[in-house]
This record gives sequence, C-alpha cells and structure tokens, in this order.
Amino acid sequence: MPSNLLERRSKFVYEGTRIAAIASEAPIVPALWEEREEPFRAQFRKVIERQCGEQRSKSPEELHGSWMQAYYAMGWVYGEKYDREKKTHPDLVPYADLGQLERDKDAVFVALCEIARKWIYNIEEAPQGARGPQEAGEAPPGQT
Repeated sequence: MPSNLLERRSKFVYEGTRIAAIASEAPIVPALWEEREEPFRAQFRKVIERQCGEQRSKSPEELHGSWMQAYYAMGWVYGEKYDREKKTHPDLVPYADLGQLERDKDAVFVALCEIARKWIYNIEEAPQGARGPQEAGEAPPGQT
C-alpha cells in the first residue's frame, strides 16, 4: 500500500495532467486515476516518488524517455492510435518527434510534479508553526 502522501501527490499530478489535456483539447485524455490499472498506478507512483525527491528531473525530454521505458515495460508499443486494450500509443516516439502539444504536456507534468513536491506534504511533518513551504525553508515559486 503506498503512503498517503505519495498517493495524494500521484493523484494530484495525474489528475492535473488529465485536466490539462481536457483544457488543451488534446487528442488523448487519460482515464480517471481510479479507472487505471494497478500496474500503471504503481509505476506512476514510482515516477512521482522520484520527482518529489533529490533525484528529480526538470527536463521534459528526459522524463519523456523515462515514460517511454515504463510503457514499454508494461507491454505497450507504438501505434498511430491510442488504445488501452491493445496497448498502443502514438506518443511512443523520441521526444524530438513529438508535436508541440505533446511537448507542452510533458512540461506541464514537470510543473505539476514541482507543485506536488513543494505544496503537498504531511502537516504533521512540517516544522512547528510553518504553514507552507516558504515558512519551511522553501523558496516561493520562481525564486529558486
């Protein structure tokens, strides 16, 4: 069972990315978090755990490569059309071959991971009297 903090961060990033796909009218809108298969959610939690830790990546290109490896490991292959049952995905291509919308999606993912890292935490673990990351020693956004 994942930690409550990791689960909350994972769901926040996943659902935020899903909402961004809806808002940008992306051709692929992910299913709700609760509708995803447990193997997918488990690998996603691992990515979020890394992205909220010291080994995080700020490069959308690097994260796209990691995403591709994770999908290949789950049995997905490139396909011109997204199909969860057949496990085909049109974004299983090198980052340089992605369109602008897909590159933007990767950048949004990086930003959401950073938000989760800084502002989704366990209150009982925050320094006494701290109300947020700024008071807990974190710099405000854009000032790191």
